[in-house]
Amino acid sequence: MQTDVHLQRKLVEVVKDELKDYTSVNNEGVYLHFNVYPQNLPAKTARPVPDPGKDGPPKKAPKSDDSHFPYVLVCLDEEEITGENDDSAVAVYFLIGIIDRNTNNQGHFDVAEVMNRLTMRFLKERLIADRYRINFPVTKVFQREDTWPKFLGGISTVWTVEAPELEETEFD
Repeated sequence: MQTDVHLQRKLVEVVKDELKDYTSVNNEGVYLHFNVYPQNLPAKTARPVPDPGKDGPPKKAPKSDDSHFPYVLVCLDEEEITGENDDSAVAVYFLIGIIDRNTNNQGHFDVAEVMNRLTMRFLKERLIADRYRINFPVTKVFQREDTWPKFLGGISTVWTVEAPELEETEFD
């Protein structure tokens, strides 16, 4: 059965595979692999902060999602079913996020590289799981506001999902 959820799961697998050997370097020189999540980032977590000189439980830092970076979110957007026997069009967007604390403020290059890799992968092999086909246009967008040290970008796509076969009843 073809569904938008099955498409999303397959796209998560494809993105993980495409980025398995790609890393982003953080400011400490550590190479980080991209996390790939369906729809949303996991919940923010608070980490204990040592409180020197005081007894009692450690204080907690404000909740943060920094541990999820770098990441790609694979998000279902909307699905359009135009007719009883028509294939549906499923909009899926990919949100790419990195943290780059370098004061040269050029983290968009890493975001662009990931967007280019994913776009080229989808355009080279336009059929996913032998059933979902990407359509045009494919749109890439960068953040418009300065969000340093976090850099974001996105890819907007539309995929064809075949219509289910109608079951005939005695009334058809």
